Amino acid sequence: MKRIARRTGPLVLATLLFPSAVLAQGLRIAPGIGMYAPVSELGQIQGPAGLVEFGKKESTLAYGLSLDFGAGDRPVGFRLGVAFAGRSDVPIEGVGCTSCDLRSTVLTAAADLVIRPIPGMPVVRPYALLGAGAKWYNFDSDTFTSDLVEDQAKFIGHFGIGALLFPGGAVGLFAELTDAVSGFEFADGDGDLQHDLLFLVGLSLGLGR
Repeated sequence: MKRIARRTGPLVLATLLFPSAVLAQGLRIAPGIGMYAPVSELGQIQGPAGLVEFGKKESTLAYGLSLDFGAGDRPVGFRLGVAFAGRSDVPIEGVGCTSCDLRSTVLTAAADLVIRPIPGMPVVRPYALLGAGAKWYNFDSDTFTSDLVEDQAKFIGHFGIGALLFPGGAVGLFAELTDAVSGFEFADGDGDLQHDLLFLVGLSLGLGR
């Protein structure tokens, strides 16, 4: 936990201390709801149809809240965000226990650059997210009694794409897909790369311009 704080603290602090000139360009708060799905190998998803099918089988309900700094017409802004997903199935077939069940709740927090390739679009404004943060896993199981997994906190790379509808209004709508990428370690030292996919839709509320 201390290592995560050392890595993410400077990024979060820098975002909080971002110059007031950016805040003058717009501040928005965005609550959202959607789906979360853990993926150990993105290669198992083939195309949009595969993503939809995977979401039906593996997803669970998720909630998010973000605060956008510099949400006006600038091509680059900053964002702080948190998300929570409850009791999703963890794919553990790779550890040799195909009949075992393992579930987790996940909390993520990230600070991102918000990159708007076409910042002046009046109706729909696409954007990309590039940042870092931390995520916290909490595990439980009815059948998986091994000490192979344990609760853990991980440093993440955070990436995403999305679109904001009615970006100039007091109330807008957004939809976005993000990926929180980290290493995942078992208690015996073995590990893998973990992708936590989050699809959210919600409101974007202007707080100042």
